[in-house]
Amino acid sequence: MKVIFRADDLGFSEAVNLGIRKAVVDGAITTVGMMPNMDLAKSGYELLVDTGVEIGMHTNMCLGKPLTPVDKIRSLVDENGMFVSSSVIRKRDKDEIVLEEAEMETEAQLSRFIEITGKKPAYLEGHAIMSKNFFQALKNVARKYDLFYSDPVDPEWQKENHMSCAKFYHLDERNLYDPYAYVFKDEAGIKEKECSILVFHPGFIDQYLLDHSSYTLIRPMETAFLCSEELKLWMKENHVEAINFKQARKKENYE
Repeated sequence: MKVIFRADDLGFSEAVNLGIRKAVVDGAITTVGMMPNMDLAKSGYELLVDTGVEIGMHTNMCLGKPLTPVDKIRSLVDENGMFVSSSVIRKRDKDEIVLEEAEMETEAQLSRFIEITGKKPAYLEGHAIMSKNFFQALKNVARKYDLFYSDPVDPEWQKENHMSCAKFYHLDERNLYDPYAYVFKDEAGIKEKECSILVFHPGFIDQYLLDHSSYTLIRPMETAFLCSEELKLWMKENHVEAINFKQARKKENYE
């Protein structure tokens, strides 16, 4: 069984960056998504550059400041020139994101990603918001720059790429779930798949995270799980091969 252990939100905050590093160095994480527009994206990358972990682009258009002049992307920003939050976007009756503006910001974030890392991202996908125009913008930019677009919830994408997204977990009133049951009891639904993607949000907690995210206690919990001896034993007993996107896309993995 092949599993991609993906960590999202590199650059979100200092505590998140440190938690992701721990989940890479001491845990199972094989690929990490960076939010290029965030102030701590570069320092987050610098924490990981010595690990050799695969880095993708976790395109962010609902937190912090955009990289495109705000007068060119009015559908993405509020009156203060900051991205409209995901909670506000979720409450809308229709998709108000303008495709061309989302493409422009995606390209700006791609340029920043390359500026920080010196290379193209291993994959490109999006953070937090459900918007057809947002997703289409990501696809268009990925196609334009010959990047691997990751959309594991799309059945057609799964068939084409021989990868499957794990089932979503259900959060309780504290925004927590049981990661041990999720993985070990296969609530994630990955046992019979040739290659599955498990998405985590490892991290620690700081004030910026508390002020800007509903994912708070879940981050240190997942960090501890990803670094646990129980997970390492489960992987060994179940012959789990932890791989990244580049490895999963090699044809020989399925021969």
